[in-house]
Amino acid sequence: MTPKKVLGLDPGSLKTGYCVLEISTHAKILEWGVWKFSPKEALGERLEQLYELSSALVCKWNPQIVGIEKAVVFKNIPSSLVLSEARGVLRLAVHSHLDKAADRLVELSPTLIKKSNSGYGAASKDDLRRSLGIRWGLNLASETLASMPSDIFDALAIATSAALVHNRTHGLKTRTSLRTLSKRSKRMDPESQGSV
Repeated sequence: MTPKKVLGLDPGSLKTGYCVLEISTHAKILEWGVWKFSPKEALGERLEQLYELSSALVCKWNPQIVGIEKAVVFKNIPSSLVLSEARGVLRLAVHSHLDKAADRLVELSPTLIKKSNSGYGAASKDDLRRSLGIRWGLNLASETLASMPSDIFDALAIATSAALVHNRTHGLKTRTSLRTLSKRSKRMDPESQGSV
């Protein structure tokens, strides 16, 4: 099986989580982290930084699949609008730097992300973190992982779901399932991965 790079993006104007996976005969986490922006900066400045950081990540890994969470309308309309702007910037970075980006981009609802990773579409952040810990062989009790922001785990969940959905929608013969991902994933050293 030819290795595939999968990028998961959890958009936000103050924090954006990201995760890069490689899926072949074994699945592994190549890089993960969160970009944090100061609320004191103007929104335009934060979005510009987000574009530069996400562009660099896309160029570095050239992912075959990019997963991003779909826009959700909250009761707080201004927050929803700002989140939509962050999503738009991430989409622009993907389309600016990847050939056939429309074929690589997978948009996922929060319910689908939770259900495909934990088995329950209304799973809490803690439930999702525990499920991902089991699937990827992560020691969630370690000091590093225990203090990680949920944005990173959300990005891992998005990347995992995107790989499965992309394979299904593109009729690929690869029969990668969440079960095989968990059996084939290599245990990782969280100290060597990404940035927080």
